[in-house]
Amino acid sequence: MTTPDSTTIFGPNQFVTGVRGWTGSDVVLTGNSTGDGPTTALIYVGPLTPTDSAGLYPNPPVLTGQTVTSSTFYGPDTFLFNPTLGEGNIRAVGSYQYAESDVINHGMIYQGPPQGGGLWTQIDVPSSAVGGRTVWNTIAHSTMGDLVVGNYDLQGVPLSANAFIYDIARDRWTLFDLPGCTLTTAYGIWQNGIGSSSYTIVGGTRSGHGINQGMIVRYDSASGVFSDLKLYSYLNQPALVTHFEGIVATPAGFNLAGGSSGASALLASITVNPDGSYSDATWIPYAYPGATITTGNSIYQNALMGIFAVSGTKGVQSYVATFAPETI
Repeated sequence: MTTPDSTTIFGPNQFVTGVRGWTGSDVVLTGNSTGDGPTTALIYVGPLTPTDSAGLYPNPPVLTGQTVTSSTFYGPDTFLFNPTLGEGNIRAVGSYQYAESDVINHGMIYQGPPQGGGLWTQIDVPSSAVGGRTVWNTIAHSTMGDLVVGNYDLQGVPLSANAFIYDIARDRWTLFDLPGCTLTTAYGIWQNGIGSSSYTIVGGTRSGHGINQGMIVRYDSASGVFSDLKLYSYLNQPALVTHFEGIVATPAGFNLAGGSSGASALLASITVNPDGSYSDATWIPYAYPGATITTGNSIYQNALMGIFAVSGTKGVQSYVATFAPETI
């Protein structure tokens, strides 16, 4: 097994969920902080390791007439990859709850400086897109370019969970309907070139074999067409659950963060074939030393991030594990 350089980041009970490059060697990380109070959305700007507490910004949503009780950021985007945001700005997405709502989770978009003071927008999969039913949860997982990807489910409808794409520029919702797939999730997105209409989306789905597999698919925002769908099982063998949560481009393809029933966390590396299809994966399992639980939440270059827990210790801790490029 490959042994990466592993270290903790953030403080106790501060969860890392997403990452995007910033300026120089700095990054933007997103997540939440639990502590002793409500779960609060969190943004960080600074070096990936060691993280600098001066760069941590609790940033709960501020929306008129809403008493926010819980919030979490997931994937961010930055002006480095999306110049339309304006220098020094980010876009981060996630979910939140508020006291006046009759449903559970609402999607949210924040756009502005990392330290706060920007524009907040509530986004929910519209009832009109799901046959007039009540959308019980909208959870936005990642954003890049003009798109947001995430998941939703319906009140009182078992096994109704599905993935969505929200096109900010067109104010257009696209719900996933992939052949042979149910309970599809979309957790990570990568725009295939600044300004491009081509995106790569990762997550998971239940295939016709009844197992949950990691998913990668290309989507064109101009035509609304999905293509090159490929499903993955950890180590290319049947597994109860394989799921991708983060994506970053490499010169040959992508590195993916995720998890499986066969490994605590995993890093998967794939290439893009000349015809645009995706290769089989090279798999690297990972568990933080001494941990009983390790998750793979996001990835930056060759650095895997997530949280871990140690038996007999209260709470969780975020980590980063940096793999030597030649081992991936």
